[in-house]
Order: sequence, then C-alpha cells, then structure tokens
Amino acid sequence: MALNYLQQLYVLLKRLCLVYVAYFICRVLFFWANRTYFPGMGFWDLLKNCFYGLRFDSFSICVSNSLFILLSSVPLNVSYSSGYQRLLRWIFGITNALFLLTNCIDIGYFPFIRKRSDADLFEQIGGQTDMVKLFPQYLKDFWWLFGVFILLVAGLIFFYNRLRTKAVRPYTFPQAGQWLLILVLFLILSGFTFLGIRGGVQRVPIDIVNAGSVAKAEDVPVVLNSPFTLIKSLEHKALEEFNFYSQEQVQKLYNPVHCFKDSTFKKQNVVVIILESFAKEYTKLGHERSLTPFLDSLMDHSLLFTNAFSNGSKSIEGIPAILSSLPSLLENPFINSIYANNKQTSLASVLKQEGYATAFFHGGINGTMNFDDWAALAGYDQYLGKNEYGNDLDFDHFWGIWDEPFLQFTVKKMTDMKQPFHTAVFTLSSHHPYFVPDKYKNKFPKGRLENSASIRYADYALGEFFRAAKSTNWYKNTLFVLTADHASLSKDPFFSNIVGNQSIPILFFRPDNSLAGKNASAFSQMDILPSTLRLLGYNKPFFAYGQAVGTNKNAVSYFYANSTYYLYTDSLIYYFNSGKPNAAFNYRRDSALTTNVLNWIPTLD
Repeated sequence: MALNYLQQLYVLLKRLCLVYVAYFICRVLFFWANRTYFPGMGFWDLLKNCFYGLRFDSFSICVSNSLFILLSSVPLNVSYSSGYQRLLRWIFGITNALFLLTNCIDIGYFPFIRKRSDADLFEQIGGQTDMVKLFPQYLKDFWWLFGVFILLVAGLIFFYNRLRTKAVRPYTFPQAGQWLLILVLFLILSGFTFLGIRGGVQRVPIDIVNAGSVAKAEDVPVVLNSPFTLIKSLEHKALEEFNFYSQEQVQKLYNPVHCFKDSTFKKQNVVVIILESFAKEYTKLGHERSLTPFLDSLMDHSLLFTNAFSNGSKSIEGIPAILSSLPSLLENPFINSIYANNKQTSLASVLKQEGYATAFFHGGINGTMNFDDWAALAGYDQYLGKNEYGNDLDFDHFWGIWDEPFLQFTVKKMTDMKQPFHTAVFTLSSHHPYFVPDKYKNKFPKGRLENSASIRYADYALGEFFRAAKSTNWYKNTLFVLTADHASLSKDPFFSNIVGNQSIPILFFRPDNSLAGKNASAFSQMDILPSTLRLLGYNKPFFAYGQAVGTNKNAVSYFYANSTYYLYTDSLIYYFNSGKPNAAFNYRRDSALTTNVLNWIPTLD
C-alpha cells in the first residue's frame, strides 16, 4: 500500500511541476514584453531572478492548488475512479487558469503601472476605472496575450491528462504499519505545502518586501508573480510603526508643520492643472523632439522645476500627492487604504477656511478611482465629471469626455464661481488607449511612441484652455500650477529607469509674469501644496509632508514601489529596504544607475 501511495504522490508532484513550468514561461514572457524597463538585466540575471522567483511561485502554486493537493493525496480507493479524477482535473484547470490569467494580464498592464498588480486592481474591476468597458480595448491591443493564456491552460490540461494515476494494489485497512507510513508521507507533503505558503522556515512569512533582498529594486517585478502580489497586498491592513528617533530629534530633522509668519496673504485664485501621463521626456526638457509646444511656451514664462518627480506611478497615487502633499508610501493607494477617511490637509481644506470656493474637475466617468468621494473628503465643494458635463456626444467611449471640450467646460464653470476660488483640473485624453477625436486624426501625427498623438492633442487642448481663460475676469488674478500625475511610456534608457520614469514637469505660472526662472533642486508633487501656499503668502500653520520652494531646507522626494522606498535628493537616489539603505546612485553623473555609491557618500541622518 505504501508503494501505491508513493506512486500517487509522485503523479501529484509531476502535475504540480507543470504549473511551475507555466509560471516560468509567464516570467520569461513578462521580461521579454517589458524588457525596455529592465535595461540592465542580461541572460544570466534573468535566470538568477527566475531561480529566486521559485520561492514566490511556490506560494502562489501552493495557495491555488491547496484543495487539489489535499484531494490528490487522499489515500482511498475512490481517488482512482474516473469521476474523482475528472473532479480533480476540473479543480486543477480552473484554479490554475485563474492565477495564470493575472500573470498574463500583467504582461500588458505593467507599462502603465510599473509594478505587479496588487489589491487595488480589484477596486478598479469593481468600477472605479470602468475596467469592464476597457477590457475589449485591452484584448484588441494585447490579443496575443489572450492566445498565450489559452495555450498555457491547454498545455497544462494536455500534459495533465498524460500523467495518469494507477493503483498498484488496493488500499486495505487492517495493515497498521502501512497506514502509519502513509500518515508520515501525508504529513511530510502537508509540511512542504505549508512551507511553500509560508515561504520557508524564517521567522516571518514571506511578503512582497522580501523580493527586494534578493534582486535589484528595478528587477523586483521579474522576481515576483502577480497572484503573489495580489494576495499579499490584501493582507496589508495598516502601516507598521517604526521609531528611529526621539520626538526631539525628529523635530530638528523634519517638521511637517509649516508656517510662513512673515508673509502677507494675497487671495489669488489657484488653478491646479494635472496633465494625464505628461512625462518630462515629452517636453522640451527631454532628450527627443518635444510633443508639447504649448506647455513648452508656458515654461518660458514660469517658475520651472527642471528636476521634478512624481510621488507615485498611477493617477490614484498622484492626486493625493499633488493636492494633499501625501506621497505614495503604501502597497495600496492612499485613496483605497484604511487611512482614506483620516483628516487630511489639502489645498481645498486650507483655502476654504479663507473664503475660497473650491471644485474638482475630471472629465472621467463619475466614480473613476473614487476621485469623487476623495474630493469630498479632501474638502472640495464640488466634483464635476462626465455626468455634470452632460453631453455624451463628447464621450471618448473609454474614460470620459475629450480634453478639449471638457477644458472649455471648466473655463465656463470657473467664470461662474465666486472669487477667490481654487480648482483642480485633471485631464484624461492622453491615457491608454491613446485615441484622439476623429476630427483631429490627421492633425496630430503619431511619433516614436504609441501615445505621441494623444499627448499632442492634450497639449493642444491645454492651449485652447488658456486662450479661452485669457478673456475671463479671473485670469489675471490667478496662480496656475501645472504638473503631471505620473510619467508614461518610454523607449529611452534613462526615462525607463526608476529616476527617469518618475521625472515630470512642474511649473508655477502667473499671467503678470511675476514668476520666472528655472530651479534645478529636487522637487516633487508633495512640494506643490506648501509651495503654492507660500507663493500666496499664506501665514497660518498647516501640515504637509513636502517642503516649500525657497525655504532653504533639504530638497528631497519620496516614492514607494516594488517593496522598496526611494529617496531623491538633488543628485542622488537612495534605495531603502527593510528600513535600511541598501543602494545609492548619483543619477546626474550616472544616468544608467550602474555604480552603487552608498559606501562612498556620507551617512544619512
């Protein structure tokens, strides 16, 4: 009987090996399809990362196949019946197909979020980004991934059927010694399954952060697999509290409470324009021909930050950073976290106390990424989206209202608002699938990147917004802030790495040209709120993680991705994993980030 059980377990292990092969294929395809984002990874590096990835694959495979493993290891004669084997085949096929599907989806989705998908994907499927409507376009753009998925599942079933379980002899109950051996074998199998889910015998179960200890930060997405990050991110309920300094030391090093006591508050209107996916690379600040002639012209008359960064990689992360000075420091975006309902400082909450009217404009489908609910929590009086626009003839059939008509709509609405006012305007037409209105098909030629035409169109719409705004009674008394929510597609080696891909334009513009010049200090989205208030002369205390321009404090930026915290200074980027710096690069002298200078520079306080 023990020989019978050994043969049963042997077939089970061979079937599980098929799943490991499928995960290996997904990892290689993930790298191949997104290889421009991993410019430093060679063949041997890929093999090494595949090897390290086995630990994370074991978690996903053991979790998805836990029921299959249990039923396949039952030492009963009924397990050899055709009906029982058919049940096992269905369980094996369905569970592994669902998990492999997430891996395949991420092969195409990775360029848009620059990390493996996590729990906020379920929020998007739930309606925040109208994923159901976008799914047909995704299939059209990445049809080959659907074919890969079908081949993987078909291959699993094909080879599964070739691994049949046959009884050597029936199980009989009187043989106590044989059953004791079977029990030991079952416990050993259960133990290894448990270790696979736990990730080993270490003190703490495996988590996303562990990938950062075996691979370079930029290579972490290759080591991980999507089912692992999805499941593990569901477990992240709250941030772990660390205490590195006493309260007195913290106050000396960093104080998030700001107050510009000697300033005189001037109640100008404040319009923050957030441009979807406007990477620094696309402007005249990049290496290639600019796609944004209007934005470039505005830079010539603005306070321009030439070394500016985003604090997240997705829109849902960028909005709180820009308007509330909250950088992305969580696996799940702040808007979807357990902290979303916490009291927060925002431009709206501060300026409302000074008598400002406030509004958040986004032409997207109402409910997209919970922006409407977040805007209310952040203190905005109104949220105006697709529903408030009220004309579906200008609907792009994916995200919302085309930028040009919606921006004209915002001008009219702002003209009706009582001054002073603060508005946040978030564009959308430069988002995937990168379409432009039919009437402009030939006006904006496609360029080196898939999104070139849509960036050109969005820049044109921005120019039309300013042309319309110039004729209003509020334009001359307005401080404009322009930035991007995050960067986007790139084929440039620098703009594909962790520094270049966070590089965005940020500028402050006044129609009287009282703001001008270039600032090369590190500056990020979270610095926009305190800088805006300082430029207004706001003189009351307020809370913000960022630093105001001109305060002569250390210019730093923060960003979190792929289980690693990044800190940018004017010339250095530090990598932090498990609370300790493990790498640093001088991105001004070493744009490819090839030389780790952590041991050559002064220790961070």
